[in-house]
Amino acid sequence: MARINLRKFIAEHYRGGVTARDVIREAITNSIHAGSERIVVELHFSEKNAELFPGSDERSVLEQISIEDDGEGFTNENLHYFDEICTSHKDHIGGKGVGRLAFLKYAGRVHVSSQLSDGRVSFDYTPEFKPEDVRRDASAGPRRTTIVLGQLKEKINTQVTKLVNSVCDDLRLLLFLKARQGRHISINFRHNSRQPFEDDFVFSGDRIKAVAEHQFSVGSEGFKCYLFRDEAPRKGIVAMLCADELCIEEFVISRRFDVCRHSIFITSSYFNNRSNIERQRLELPRTEEDVDLVSPISREKLMPRIHDECMRLINDSADGGVDQFKASNIGKLRKYYPFIRVDALGGHAALLDADEIVKTYRAQQARKEDQLIEALESGKPVSLDDMSHLASEDLARFIVHRALVIDSLANLPDDCAEEAIHRAILPKKSDGSELRENNVWLVDDKFLSYSSIHSDEALCKILEEVADDVESRQQRRPDVAAFFSKDSDDKPNKLVIIEFKKPGANIYENNTSLLQCRLYAGALADRIPTVREVFAFSIVEIDDEFYRDMKQTGFKDVFSLSERVVYNDFLIGDDSSVPLHLYVMPAATLIRDAKARNRVFEEVLQFDVGGREAAAP
Repeated sequence: MARINLRKFIAEHYRGGVTARDVIREAITNSIHAGSERIVVELHFSEKNAELFPGSDERSVLEQISIEDDGEGFTNENLHYFDEICTSHKDHIGGKGVGRLAFLKYAGRVHVSSQLSDGRVSFDYTPEFKPEDVRRDASAGPRRTTIVLGQLKEKINTQVTKLVNSVCDDLRLLLFLKARQGRHISINFRHNSRQPFEDDFVFSGDRIKAVAEHQFSVGSEGFKCYLFRDEAPRKGIVAMLCADELCIEEFVISRRFDVCRHSIFITSSYFNNRSNIERQRLELPRTEEDVDLVSPISREKLMPRIHDECMRLINDSADGGVDQFKASNIGKLRKYYPFIRVDALGGHAALLDADEIVKTYRAQQARKEDQLIEALESGKPVSLDDMSHLASEDLARFIVHRALVIDSLANLPDDCAEEAIHRAILPKKSDGSELRENNVWLVDDKFLSYSSIHSDEALCKILEEVADDVESRQQRRPDVAAFFSKDSDDKPNKLVIIEFKKPGANIYENNTSLLQCRLYAGALADRIPTVREVFAFSIVEIDDEFYRDMKQTGFKDVFSLSERVVYNDFLIGDDSSVPLHLYVMPAATLIRDAKARNRVFEEVLQFDVGGREAAAP
């Protein structure tokens, strides 16, 4: 028989990451196929996590997994199949004959022991495994097979609740159908993590009840749906796409739906032969242009149909709650996002959260932009009205983004608002060149068109050098985001500097922050001779003592909707000719004022959309 380089085979064919969920599902599935009715999964967490998670009573690092069952075990015939790659004895149930290779991908040590009626066999499963490596003895005992996975290659903070629920979701339909056939399979999940999840949780096929069943067709292919309901606190609506009764993919319909959680398992002979080798996704054509005789249905066509069939199935069942939830959610969407045409989102907006609304809205606008550009490039006539509508809708899209940024900051506790604002103005790994990544408009809308200094290599170097110089002289590195605008010669002529100060600082520390902001601005103006004006914002708490001191040193009040905001003008640079406008404000005030300014845009857009809807036929 031809030999195979198993290490290379695994590297080539298991390119995707294998997780604890994958190996547990594979082991349990094998146990069920071996006739098991009682399966025990034990998750052993490490005691040695004090350095990774100081002060925590939880054992968070998953160290070992064992799966025990009462199936037929590793008989001589099963050992023969275990040594063969791409076996065919499970073809009738969708087996690919390579699932156990996931064990080798995930664990550095795999130990197998199996108590049979005529003795016990045990071995370590490695890429070099041979049947002669099996150890045998004549010990007697009840039928039991155990697989232990150790030296796990995934050293992460494993959440027991999420892991167990995911595995149960994968196997729910299989256990339900086996129970219907008279096989009552139970799975015990045990763990020592001290996480807030039952130490001994039982998932049993005879406790799984389907709320409803439904069939539909797409072309010549038939699909069957099974609806299950989990009560709160679980929530959402998700379609489970199954191959050979195992969940391969999850298609999330709604994360917002909070009445309960509906899961709809969808089976089809069309899915059965289209899961990839790791059983992590279905290999389906993406668009209608990609279909062929073997795979005649694309995701583009199938997923909207699955969405509609799932919603119909839920609505037809008693106490579905979807219509009531949609009506309530539509009211919220119209209140908080009145400038988005909800009816233009395909009728599904009521089940989307804010991020998904914006994502869907942006995707639609991007398609319209692409179509318009293609038409222009090909010389086709383009309506000026279409261009005008696209521009106004893009503005609405940007206002949605601004509203989400402001809302997320407004809901933060005061003690972490400064750090969040800093991240919002210039996110990590961003050079600020993208309009929706550069949120310097939070301090003032006149900076909407500013570029980030980080997008220019020479200026970035100057920024770093000046920061180093200030740090060496004052033993503190400026906590600053700097932006600039350019003149007609493409030279930076205006700077925006934003300095953050954590809450709780005293009057001396706050005054030091203001001084440092001025010195930093002056050093930048000296190093960049084309700069003609600097705007500086010091984000700091203003108590009575600090406010009185600033007023006594020439700072003036600026109108604000909430707390105090003050400013003062200075002249900086070598010849004291560059004006510096220094504003001082608390973080909460910055957020409230930004929200008020954005609300003006929202009201204008709301008026415009209301007029268009009223005029629509």
